[in-house]
Amino acid sequence: MTYNFNNSSQDHINGLRIVWVSVTDIRIEVGQCRDSTNTVDMVNGANITVEIDGSAGLNAIDTGSEAGSTWYAVYLLTGAGQTTGAVLSTNANVPTKPTNYTHFRRIGWVYNHSDDHLQNFDQGGTGRERTYYWSESPADYIRVVNNVNNTGSYLAVDCAARVPTTASSFFTRLAATDGDSNAIDIQAVDGLAGVNDITRLAQDEADYQVVEFPCMDTKQFKFECNGDAKLQALVLGWRETL
Repeated sequence: MTYNFNNSSQDHINGLRIVWVSVTDIRIEVGQCRDSTNTVDMVNGANITVEIDGSAGLNAIDTGSEAGSTWYAVYLLTGAGQTTGAVLSTNANVPTKPTNYTHFRRIGWVYNHSDDHLQNFDQGGTGRERTYYWSESPADYIRVVNNVNNTGSYLAVDCAARVPTTASSFFTRLAATDGDSNAIDIQAVDGLAGVNDITRLAQDEADYQVVEFPCMDTKQFKFECNGDAKLQALVLGWRETL
């Protein structure tokens, strides 16, 4: 059975973990959730493989063809008499649904690189809160600042290519790569009202710091260097509530 009416609480989700399989495929594991309208339960009883580079339709891109440098929402789908399936969509709210598929819910995100390769990730969490960690080479895909000396004012760093629109926070690894005791001041852009610097780095104090930034509105953080200090920053992952 692909769905039942009114058995679960509003916004319920359990399981349905998304797993990176290859540069073209992801897997959605077993689980269940309420649909986007909180009308029915959608049940997935077997793993689903979704391909980004195949023909548009069920268990593939919902419409059109594969696009590089693009976030894709991952939707679970069902309908009366239909096997539970999934699609990838550039629409963050409503996917294009195959014929006879009437119910859907977004259960996560994947990012497709400019070379049309899905970015490798690990997803954690079985309920509404999900955490993603990127499993990529820093030099290729997760570095957002590379040994930059910025003095005189705070410079915003845009992390939107590594953090989707629905994320509530993201994780960084920060390092001062020059300047000895000269400090780098780091600020959050969203949240933390009344807090100026969220952390301070210096080359002779620590090698790395891992910081979680709130990002409800803007997927950014800011930094300012003193003297010849330089910043290196990697986006390690992000968190959202489905």
